[in-house]
Amino acid sequence: MSVEIKNLSYIYNPKSPFEKRALDGVTLDVEDGDFFGIIGHTGSGKSTLINHLNALTRVQTKPRINENAVLNVCGIDLTAKKPDLKKLREKVGMVFQYPEYQLFADTVAEDVAYGAKNLGVDKDEINVRVHEAIERVGLDYDDVAMRSPFDLSGGQKRRVAIAGVIVMRPELLILDEPTAGLDPKGKKDILELIRAVKRTCPTVVMVSHNMDEVAEYCNKVAVFEEGKVMGVFTPDKLFAERELIKSLGLELPTVTELAAYLAESGVNVDPSTLTEAGLESQLIAYAKNIKNNAE
Repeated sequence: MSVEIKNLSYIYNPKSPFEKRALDGVTLDVEDGDFFGIIGHTGSGKSTLINHLNALTRVQTKPRINENAVLNVCGIDLTAKKPDLKKLREKVGMVFQYPEYQLFADTVAEDVAYGAKNLGVDKDEINVRVHEAIERVGLDYDDVAMRSPFDLSGGQKRRVAIAGVIVMRPELLILDEPTAGLDPKGKKDILELIRAVKRTCPTVVMVSHNMDEVAEYCNKVAVFEEGKVMGVFTPDKLFAERELIKSLGLELPTVTELAAYLAESGVNVDPSTLTEAGLESQLIAYAKNIKNNAE
């Protein structure tokens, strides 16, 4: 199991007028191989949770709110007084929202190499990994390696930032709104890139406000509300819970809304369809059936 969480809580500004319980007894598991989505409106606890997974936010011990908590990430007990954070950084990679803003080095190759250097990877091995990582995110090493990352396009910068994470070859990849600010094509490109990366980084946790992305790519989805997990669903089960989605102020995937509209209008399609490919195949079959009947 990649992530095991039980009874995890976190309070900002405890015992002050600004006290806020960001996590409230969160319990969930992420299995090896999952593409695990986390959704919920702003302030529901999503970012606080994922910051715990790579110890950017440490398990709170004062006040005594986590005496029975479990937080085990890639075999590392993060409730321990001195967890092995170096080992954690080797196993868990995190891509922040707008990761291109974190680029800083003079060249793309230096930027991508930074994390591996911090882990003490041998120089020759770093060179191999950097070349591999840049190519794996769809960039031409010979074209970009010696260029300044600031001379690249927005989409290229984001690819470089992702390369800087996968160069460490993590077991678990955490993504915080990975397509924020991108146009539709850029979003599709980045998500297809992540799907390709998952072949060697087997487990992915993704925070997203985009229900189309969640429906298309995730096999499980945790719904957060006011620091609590309202449930963990498969996408088809989740988006069948229309009252829950509505009550949380979330939206159905665009494809599902369109499929429902078409079904109500008499078109023979499944109103709970989640993906473009699924709806397309149904519409082709529907059109063929009409044509055959007409003949």
